[in-house]
Amino acid sequence: MVERDAKQFAVIIASLAEVFSDKEPSKNVISLYWMALKEYTIEQIQKAASDIIQGRVYPSMPKPAEIIEAIRGTQGDRATRAWIDVLMAVRRIGTYESVKFKDPVIHAVIEHMGGWTELGNMKIDDEKWKQKEFEKLYPIMEARGRCPEYLPGKLEIYNSANGHPEYIPQPVAIGYENLKRIEEATQ
Repeated sequence: MVERDAKQFAVIIASLAEVFSDKEPSKNVISLYWMALKEYTIEQIQKAASDIIQGRVYPSMPKPAEIIEAIRGTQGDRATRAWIDVLMAVRRIGTYESVKFKDPVIHAVIEHMGGWTELGNMKIDDEKWKQKEFEKLYPIMEARGRCPEYLPGKLEIYNSANGHPEYIPQPVAIGYENLKRIEEATQ
């Protein structure tokens, strides 16, 4: 959010307080919510507040963590969405290409599972077990916070090992607006 969103933000927090606690929040409370939620857009916060009002049954003011969860989803939701992105990439791109997911946690999880090229050897019968492994590792790697920049594919690994760096294509960007080469996605 930006400063010009402050009034609208205060209205959203006051509305949540009115619906769930029947009392007006103090300026300090609004300030604390602002600090906790400032990385999100006012539209994301408005949608999260709407979702909370529509689906929440508890008679107390939602905490910032609950608003964040309404925006981002639970860890399980994020892990499942990430797995869907991974499966799409394996099927559409394959593991010959190097890939860079918008969600860098995916890189850490796949690296821990044996790497991008190893994941490409997965049989259809193994998908559900790989998904379980991925979803179990995702919150661990997310909490760890150290993630590789991208995942090298077979072409990059082979050409690097054989002294042909000029034949290493840029990674494919995944999870951005469209699938693009990294240099196209950053322009």
